[in-house]
Amino acid sequence: MTTVKLEEELHSNTRRTRITYRGLVDGRAAAVKCYRKPLFGLIHWIRALRRGKKIRRVGGPVPPIVFAGWIASEKCFGYGTAFLEGYRPLRAVLKEEFSRSRQMEIIRLLGQTMADVHKRGIEQSDGNLTNFLMGAGDELSMVDEDDIRVHAGMLPLGVAISNLANVAARLPDEGMVETLLSAYLDGAFVGKDSEWDSGAFWASVTGWRAMLDAKRASRNIAPRQFD
Repeated sequence: MTTVKLEEELHSNTRRTRITYRGLVDGRAAAVKCYRKPLFGLIHWIRALRRGKKIRRVGGPVPPIVFAGWIASEKCFGYGTAFLEGYRPLRAVLKEEFSRSRQMEIIRLLGQTMADVHKRGIEQSDGNLTNFLMGAGDELSMVDEDDIRVHAGMLPLGVAISNLANVAARLPDEGMVETLLSAYLDGAFVGKDSEWDSGAFWASVTGWRAMLDAKRASRNIAPRQFD
C-alpha cells in the first residue's frame, strides 16, 4: 500500500477545492494535488489523470507521476508528481529578478517552450505564470495538468494564437510581449510572415488582459506585475 504524507501547502485555488502540497510518497519527495469535494474532486482528478498520460505520451515538459488515488487522511483524491527540487514558479522568478536583460532571457525561454509544446499539440489553457516552474539550469516544466489539453497533431493556428496571447497577457509591458512573440516565432510551426496573424494575436492579448482585470476586480485582487 502506498504511503502518502502531506507536509507543506504550496498553492491553492481561490475556492480551495484544489490544493497542492509538498509531501512524501513512500518516502520520495512529491508535489501532491488534493482534489476536494467528492464528486467535484473526482471529476477533476480523472481529468488530470487522463490528460497527464496524454501529455507524457507526446513528450510534454512535465515531471513523472508518482501517485494517483484516494488520500483517506485528507478525504481527497490525490495526484502526485515527482517534486522538482530547486524549481520555482516563473512568476516569482520574474518578480524577484531586477535585471531587465535577465528577465528578457527568461521570457525568451518561455517563448521557446511555448513553441515546442504547441508543436506537440499541447495547450496550456491556464496561462498563469505559476503554472510554469523554472529550475536552476533554466529548465522549464509545466504543472496544473488538469487544465492542459492535448490535441491530435500540432496545435491549430487559431488555438495557438489565443494560447500564446493568454500567456503574453500576464506580462507587464509591450516589450516583454514582443520578446515572447519573437522567441516563439523563431521556433514555431508557422513563419513570421506567412500564416501567423499578428493583428489577431495583439487583439487577443488585449482581450485576455481585460478579462483578467475584470476577474481580479470581482475578487478584490490587486493588480500584479506578473500574473
